[in-house]
Amino acid sequence: MKRAYTLAEVLIMLFIIGIIFTLTIPSLIEKTQKRELSTKFAKIYSVINRGVKQAEASEGNFITEWRFEDGRQVYEDYFRQIFSVTKTCKANESGCGIEAEYKYLNGIPVSTPFPDTLFRFWTADGAFWAIGINKGCIESRLYCALIRVDINGEAKPNMYGRDVFTFFMLPYTNEIRPEGLYDFPTEYDYNTGWKAASVGEINSDCSQNGGGLLCGARIVREGFKMNY
Repeated sequence: MKRAYTLAEVLIMLFIIGIIFTLTIPSLIEKTQKRELSTKFAKIYSVINRGVKQAEASEGNFITEWRFEDGRQVYEDYFRQIFSVTKTCKANESGCGIEAEYKYLNGIPVSTPFPDTLFRFWTADGAFWAIGINKGCIESRLYCALIRVDINGEAKPNMYGRDVFTFFMLPYTNEIRPEGLYDFPTEYDYNTGWKAASVGEINSDCSQNGGGLLCGARIVREGFKMNY
C-alpha cells in the first residue's frame, strides 16, 4: 500500500513554508534595497567628484579660488555641465521639493532636510539635490558649500543614511568629502589638514540607534557597501 500525505499534514507544511517566507522575504528585500542604494550612492559620489575635476580644469584651483555667492551661482558656474537637470527651484519656492516625511536612521522625523533657502534641483536619474554655501570660508577655514542629495528622489525610505547624504566642498585641499570624513564644522588645521570623525563615532551614528548623518563616510570606508 502507498501512503499519501493527509490534508492536515499538507496544511502544516504550507503553514511552515509560510512562516519561512514571512521571516526571510523582508530580509531579502532589505538586502536588495541596500545594494541598490549603495550603488546609487557610489554613482552620485563619482558624479560630484567628476564635476570637481572638470571645473578645476576649466576654472583653475577649484574651491580655494572659486566664488561662493549663493547655491545657484555655484551650480551655474561650476556644476551645470555635469548634471542632466530636469527642473530647478526658484529661491524660496515652496512645493518644489519632496512632500514626503523624512526621518533619521533611528526613525525620528527630520523637520527640513531640504529648506527653501537652499538652491534645489532635480536630475534625470530621479535624484533631488540642494546646494548651500558658506561665505567667507577661506578666511574662516571652514567648508565652502554643502551638497545634500536624496539619491532616489520621491522613492522611499527618505531617510538619512539610506538615501539622503550630505557632502562638503573643502578649500585648501580642494576635496569633496561626505559628512563624517569631514567633521562638520571643524576648522582646517594647517598642520593636520581636515579632521574626520573617528571610526567609533561614524559607526555609532550610522546604526539603528543613530541619526545616520555620518553613513556616507561609513559607506566610503567600507567599499561602498551598506553594512549596517
